[in-house]
Amino acid sequence: MTEIMELLKGQLSKMGTDGSWIFGAVTGGLTIAIPQWVYTQGWSVNHTILIGILIGVIGFERLVGGRLATLSTDKYKSSRVAIDSLIRDVLIIGICAMGLGLDQLFATGSVIYTIITAAFIYHNFYSLMANIAVLGWDKHFPMWLLNWLDNEIAAKREKYFPVKNKEEQ
Repeated sequence: MTEIMELLKGQLSKMGTDGSWIFGAVTGGLTIAIPQWVYTQGWSVNHTILIGILIGVIGFERLVGGRLATLSTDKYKSSRVAIDSLIRDVLIIGICAMGLGLDQLFATGSVIYTIITAAFIYHNFYSLMANIAVLGWDKHFPMWLLNWLDNEIAAKREKYFPVKNKEEQ
């Protein structure tokens, strides 16, 4: 259980580094262009659409990440790691649900839920796009629109295709 908590802490920490929380706050917190459903209590079709987008992005990220793991030169990418990431993904959905609960508790409409869910959508989309670039599929996507991926691409390349030190060889 400690490993899962460390995995979740790493995920939340990384979200601070890649700007996911800022993106979530901006998309969920702007009062000028926010649709009315964000301010109303209770579940609506729009809540379902938002969580559906998150589940879709997580699903695509898992598919592409799984493909990347099979091509990885680092054989540590085992089924245990896949199970831990599945648990992490379930926790992400649970955190979004807790955001809706906090909205109900504090009578804030759906503001907390929207901020948290939008932040997780952004973070997982960011990871998905970096995985696509590392796989070499970027020629099929307008990656030039996503210049902010450079750090994440470098991290993914090091994670899946680590360069051994000359002393180790």
